[in-house]
Amino acid sequence: ARGKSALLKLKRLILENEERFFQALEKDLGKSKMEAYASEIAVTLNEIDYLLRHLGRALRDRRVMTKPGSAARVSRRPYGSVLVMSPWNYPFQLALLPVAGALATGNGCFLKPSELAPVTSGLIAELAPKYFSKNEFAVVEGDGATAAALLDQNWDFIFFTGSERIGGIVAARAAKLRIPCILELGGKCPCIVDAESVNEVTARRIVWGKFFNAGQTCVAPDHVWVAASAAPKLLEELKKQIAMLYGEDPEKSRDYGRIVGAGHFHRLRSMLSDGQIYLGGRTDDATLFFEPTIITEPERSAPLMQEEIFGPILPILTWTDKDALLQELAAHPEPLAMYAFCDDRDLVRRLDNNFRSGAFCVNNVLEHVAKMSLPFGGVGNSGHGRYHGAASFETFTWSKVIYYKSGRFDFRLMYPPYNEKLINTLRRIRRWLP
Repeated sequence: ARGKSALLKLKRLILENEERFFQALEKDLGKSKMEAYASEIAVTLNEIDYLLRHLGRALRDRRVMTKPGSAARVSRRPYGSVLVMSPWNYPFQLALLPVAGALATGNGCFLKPSELAPVTSGLIAELAPKYFSKNEFAVVEGDGATAAALLDQNWDFIFFTGSERIGGIVAARAAKLRIPCILELGGKCPCIVDAESVNEVTARRIVWGKFFNAGQTCVAPDHVWVAASAAPKLLEELKKQIAMLYGEDPEKSRDYGRIVGAGHFHRLRSMLSDGQIYLGGRTDDATLFFEPTIITEPERSAPLMQEEIFGPILPILTWTDKDALLQELAAHPEPLAMYAFCDDRDLVRRLDNNFRSGAFCVNNVLEHVAKMSLPFGGVGNSGHGRYHGAASFETFTWSKVIYYKSGRFDFRLMYPPYNEKLINTLRRIRRWLP
């Protein structure tokens, strides 16, 4: 009952203030209303609806078959106090979607949103006490010092979404205090394209996935590996699709976002010298506009190819030999997602079977994140743990075993002193042992 009540309050908070959230997301990241609704509000509302539909069944105690004279059940219990630390790139969804999972399962939730999206962060902080008691859902704003102070508190569970570097700090702190935690990180998500798959649809999907939210998406295609023979054709198709989606001058497009802040903007601009600019490269310090950019012949040792780009720069690399390609991919840490636009079934099979990634998507990008029936998360370098839909019920609860046994009958062979001559008897009846 508590979880259902909290979810309904969260849904009301969103629906009754939707227009204000549109304005906040536009101010923080230049998001159009369509992009803000699809990637932030709709995804979060769909999660809440899923949790409401499945709440009763998912959290019901589960009886377990035991031996005669005993009975057992498994009960999902809330952790208690949950700290959610969210990032700036999707400051609404990545804050409130995990909050929904924590609230649905009966936890008290404490949110630390990113200070780099101050308008959205401030709005959530303003609205939370109007809909929730402090014991249900509270929000605290602040910078890195505030986050560090929060990590010194004795939480029952920590849910962190953000960079690999900060994730490592959170994990170390949680381990020291023996607090269970989930890390949703990032990484360089590769996109592999074979010659037969270079066409208009492939190019459009890559462009959409890469430049959605101005490239500031943890599961965006970070870079593309294309068969060398088809590279010129793919470059031309990508160029056409950028013009189709954002016009000849993307700066004037209402559907193209902006970089979140000056620090990130200058970091991205420094990467423009890490290869040959095929398309784009224009920037504006005043408005934080960064043109959709394609780079060829990227320097492998440069930051562009060593760090997660997290912006609207798409490096294009070429391959000729499948084995060499797979060897190159194997040299990098596990990404949050791997994408393949390939007709070559053998290549798809080898990419799927030989590499670890949070998700493996064929002929598409990003869409899996919005499917509430699918768990979302990373592996290895890209994080650990899952949430969304059914996975949220498991993530924000722990399993308690309740075991009952009759006091009328006692199996004497359980207790010392043991008669080793009876070992063969035990072998025959082991299935019926207590």
